[in-house]
Amino acid sequence: MAQVLSLKELRTSSVLKAEVSKLEEERIQLLEQLERSKQVEIKLREDLLEHKKDFEHLERQFDHFAGVEAEFEALRQQIQLEKLEQLIDGDKKDNVLNNQLKKTRDELKVALDELKELKQLDPERLKRQVADLKKKTQQQAADNLALNNALVKSRKELKDLTTEKEKADSELKASRNGTDFFWQSVEGTWVLYECSIVLKDETVADPEKFKRIRCLHTTTGMSALSNGKDEDDKAQWLGSLEIPQDVSIEAGKRLLSIAAELEESKESKESKDSKDSKESKEAKDKQ
Repeated sequence: MAQVLSLKELRTSSVLKAEVSKLEEERIQLLEQLERSKQVEIKLREDLLEHKKDFEHLERQFDHFAGVEAEFEALRQQIQLEKLEQLIDGDKKDNVLNNQLKKTRDELKVALDELKELKQLDPERLKRQVADLKKKTQQQAADNLALNNALVKSRKELKDLTTEKEKADSELKASRNGTDFFWQSVEGTWVLYECSIVLKDETVADPEKFKRIRCLHTTTGMSALSNGKDEDDKAQWLGSLEIPQDVSIEAGKRLLSIAAELEESKESKESKDSKDSKESKEAKDKQ
């Protein structure tokens, strides 16, 4: 604060000059302090703008994750509805086959009763009727075998559908709980899951057996789906999420294992179908 000088002191030139010099120094100090305050204000505005950008980025990430969750929930509901419809159709088909089988057995019983009565009739007429009855019986036996095979196949399909439904429910529950991952990085940041998600613009040979890898970043909640392997057998990913090489290597190993399991299952099914066809042919020849 400026000092109040007396009139006598003001008359002294040296005192006046000293006071003016002092005031000038105070003015310079105030200007420097003002400049520092302006720099601090500019820095605070820049920090505020940077924080605003970070917040907007987090909002976009949250919106993206919410969209992924909504799409997954819709897909889960669609899968459940399709599985339920297939189970209902399987039950209806099973009931129709059972009714046809019962009807065939009743007709066979009637034919056997007729054959018993025919034995007491004229021999020549009996021979003709027996021949006709034999043909009818053979045809009914063939139809009966076909019905039995269809019933066995229908029950197997129903069992497979039930197994697939339980598997899908298990995958969904495990994915929600976040505990059914087959690999986790040392620091726990990255985890890998198996999933059966087929995107709308994708075409796969067998959607029921289709498998891919889902990679989840546990810190941000961002995830990516595998899109095949590269020439080094490392998993390739959909989207722009940057995934470390060691994670892609582990995912590639899992994809190779899944492909081997599918090939083994295909060979086993072909062998079983061949065996069933052979047994069915032998049973038909016996009839």
